[in-house]
Amino acid sequence: MRSWARKLCRATAVVLALAMLPVVSGTAQAADVAYNQKNQRLEARPNSGMPIASVSREITLQDGTYGWWTFPTSAPCQTYTGRILPGTYTWTDQLWPGVPSVGTYRHHSYLTEEDGGWSYHIQCDFQLSATGSYTWGSGLDPHF
Repeated sequence: MRSWARKLCRATAVVLALAMLPVVSGTAQAADVAYNQKNQRLEARPNSGMPIASVSREITLQDGTYGWWTFPTSAPCQTYTGRILPGTYTWTDQLWPGVPSVGTYRHHSYLTEEDGGWSYHIQCDFQLSATGSYTWGSGLDPHF
């Protein structure tokens, strides 16, 4: 009886291992979207006397094509879709109130490679309809 139970246990283990093969050996998933963001109170009518806001982080990127955009607005803003060279970057977003005029924010997003010194930049000018708490920043979406 013991011999039969061992065989059943081994057969069950083999069946379970074979059933897991498709899960373990599946195709690789694309990398997740990365964000550099900050949540803060923003005024509907900013002026240039207000302080500049900034958020920064380090990120290591592989060679590849990325989509890069700023938020919280869907205003017509610069975006980038293209190759970014591999390296470790300082990713900085800055929000300039009252630039280029009262009631407008200018949002700069920079990727500056720490060793090679090359950099990438996008910007956006936008207005808000109401004062309130907003999450602002930029996102990087690997297209590989």
